[in-house]
Amino acid sequence: MLVTKKGFPRLSSETGFIYFDALIDLVLVAAIMPLIILFYLYTAEFMEDLDPGEVEWRLFTADMQSYLTDVDAIEIINDGKGFRVVQGVNEYDIEVYGTFIRKQRLGQGHEIMVTGISSCTFSIVGKTLKVSAIRSNGKEERSDYAITGP
Repeated sequence: MLVTKKGFPRLSSETGFIYFDALIDLVLVAAIMPLIILFYLYTAEFMEDLDPGEVEWRLFTADMQSYLTDVDAIEIINDGKGFRVVQGVNEYDIEVYGTFIRKQRLGQGHEIMVTGISSCTFSIVGKTLKVSAIRSNGKEERSDYAITGP
């Protein structure tokens, strides 16, 4: 017991609380730990979504639907390695060429739509265009597109 200058006993505020403080710290760490694990899992999934190959495929799938709207005619070309679509006066060939998928307008030049493709097949079932591709990293991608007429 501590004694003040006037002779009165003084109680220390830190006496006996070391165990209690350690227990509170342990409870706080146990409460925060699941949040740290959830944050780690969320960032791992977020980083997977930012993979350039994933973003490129998503842009390709979004762009493809615009070529399948108001279609006058559509046909599979190159034994399923591409398709030809006619929209009014425009004619587009979208096909596999080497390790990428390219688009040609009226058979002139080409625009690369997706890179890193090992193999890709196109097929038409009813009013649906089905695309099945294997990327160079081994991941398989499949997409279905509705074909609409004028």
